[in-house]
Amino acid sequence: MNNDPTTQHARMPPHNNTTVPKWDESCPMELPQYFKELDYLFADCGIADDTQKKEYASQYVSYGMAETWLGLPEFSNNIVIGNNTPRPYTY
Repeated sequence: MNNDPTTQHARMPPHNNTTVPKWDESCPMELPQYFKELDYLFADCGIADDTQKKEYASQYVSYGMAETWLGLPEFSNNIVIGNNTPRPYTY
């Protein structure tokens, strides 16, 4: 087991944790701040994979907003939410 503190990272909090980044969907101008806060959290947790980042970004917003994002071809790329079934959208 590696106990080197430089290789240990924080864990991503669950979606209902009070410390997760939040975005008020009624304030679309705040979306860049949401992603900036996510970037800080990803760095702390050692997450560099874009697919994982998209999964967490969609986990911390409402289900409806996550579904909307997953409908975007640039975003979806086999991302899963809810029951872990890939959503093969072709809008």
